Amino acid sequence: MGRKEEDKRLAEEIWRREGNRFSCLIGLDGFVDEVVHAVDQRTSADEYSRISTIREYGERILEGSGLSLNLEIVPIRRKIGGNGPIYADGLKRYGGDLTYIGCVGEEGLHPLFRELAKGSRVIGVADPGQTDAMEFLDGKIIRSKTESLNRLTWEKIIRKVPVHTLAQYFDEADLLSFNNWTMLPHMNRIWERMLAEVLPRMKKDRGEKILFFDLADPRKRKKDDILEALERIRQFQNSGFRTMLGLNEKEAVQICRLLSGDETPGLKTMVMEIAAYMKIETVVVHPVDRAACCQDGEYYEMPGPYCREPVLTTGAGDIFNAGFAWGQVQGLSPEQCLRTGVMSSGFYVRNGRSADLAELCRFMEAKTEEGSDGITADA
Repeated sequence: MGRKEEDKRLAEEIWRREGNRFSCLIGLDGFVDEVVHAVDQRTSADEYSRISTIREYGERILEGSGLSLNLEIVPIRRKIGGNGPIYADGLKRYGGDLTYIGCVGEEGLHPLFRELAKGSRVIGVADPGQTDAMEFLDGKIIRSKTESLNRLTWEKIIRKVPVHTLAQYFDEADLLSFNNWTMLPHMNRIWERMLAEVLPRMKKDRGEKILFFDLADPRKRKKDDILEALERIRQFQNSGFRTMLGLNEKEAVQICRLLSGDETPGLKTMVMEIAAYMKIETVVVHPVDRAACCQDGEYYEMPGPYCREPVLTTGAGDIFNAGFAWGQVQGLSPEQCLRTGVMSSGFYVRNGRSADLAELCRFMEAKTEEGSDGITADA
């Protein structure tokens, strides 16, 4: 079966599930993102050309070494940020009944998160961090201020959400996700206390519940902290959850380097190596132009609709994760989950927002017809 026929079948499967509701519990981070461009040349008060690639930006920074440098930043938009909120927004648009606990406002909900809170249960346990998301055609640089996230502890969470209530939320959820481990220094202990205090209070079977983790870029964290986080994730699998770990390509390389010292593993090697170490149900990795996963010991890979000039890349990985996790909740095959993920992020980078399921199907049909921006329809 060719790519066009497979995508047509997948679109039909998605349409059939459009009204399927599911419950999700997501946390714990939260940011206010200001998407910005770095100016290369300004031609008037209203016109400029941007520095288009990270390499060009790096070269500009190096020019100032030993001297000085002035660099103009142009704000493009302010939006909700953080792995958890962006991922949650994607799932909500796909029919998720959302409970969100995280850094969205300690004394009151930050105004940017009010839309996420409509029709949802959103609980702020700390204020959001602040991020400049510097967008380039070949990637992004995230510059974050994380003081409020640094102070997010288990004790702060249970002051707002007591342990028995948290256990109730765990019971209600079909999908649980705890994202952005890197930016939350106390997350290992938070997971430890969940395992010790929340799980014993649960009344529902964990075997049908999906628990999705996203480390985010772990480069700044110590090796022992990372290994402890991976062990905690494994403990959730051992406690009965269908446990999944999502990584982008850079993060996967970092984890492989930590586990084996391999600097340049191929995609399949990375996925299988991490899966062998983790011993959880699913490991999924999403490079820019494709995605791959190991589920129950089997490897799957799927091309995506690569976009050469994206409108917005900040959050694209979170939207991939949302599409992939939605497919898992709906019982799609691993290949279909990967395709749903790459098409979800493909829509996002072109439109600067998440799709609903109807928009996703139309986008999938259109991209398949035109060959997915350089990836052939039968790839």
